[in-house]
Amino acid sequence: MKAKAVILIVSLSIAGGISCMGAKSVRFLARPIPVNAGIAIIIDAPNKVKNVVMARFLEKGFDVKAINASDFYSMNDVFDIRDFKKVSYIGQDGDFLSLEKTYNSLYKMHFYNYEINKLEMFGEMRNKWNIQYLVLLSLHDRGGAWGRAIDLRTNDIVWIDNRGISFGAGTGLIDSFIDSMTGKK
Repeated sequence: MKAKAVILIVSLSIAGGISCMGAKSVRFLARPIPVNAGIAIIIDAPNKVKNVVMARFLEKGFDVKAINASDFYSMNDVFDIRDFKKVSYIGQDGDFLSLEKTYNSLYKMHFYNYEINKLEMFGEMRNKWNIQYLVLLSLHDRGGAWGRAIDLRTNDIVWIDNRGISFGAGTGLIDSFIDSMTGKK
């Protein structure tokens, strides 16, 4: 289960980064997120920035849950599916076809179970930690900032905001994100 969370978080971060590259500002709000809602914030940023962001959300009245991406996995759960292919060929003189089929089966198992794994992780966040919304933020100095919010009750994306500016703009950017997701802006 924990390795599944790693796959989800990495996929969401990569997809978010790709969607912002060279993009102009984009905003979408399906429904405002209530200020007193239980939220988990996963931030792709240095720890000092994470603390500033969480403090701003707390000051604005959100019930911020102490969740980190590492809460969903331990280092023992992290592996690269390609390692199976490399290991399987070591010392093998014979039938590479069966080894290739084994590798492909393992890869397909993870690929096709992605949606199921994601739903299981969202359900655990919702039920175990009473989180209503998962907020994903990227605040790097390169490529601009972006944010998304997922309603864990319905698994719908309810807020998207891409900015052509970086966190270097300061806490005003976070306040602007908060205003955007609560429907004030």
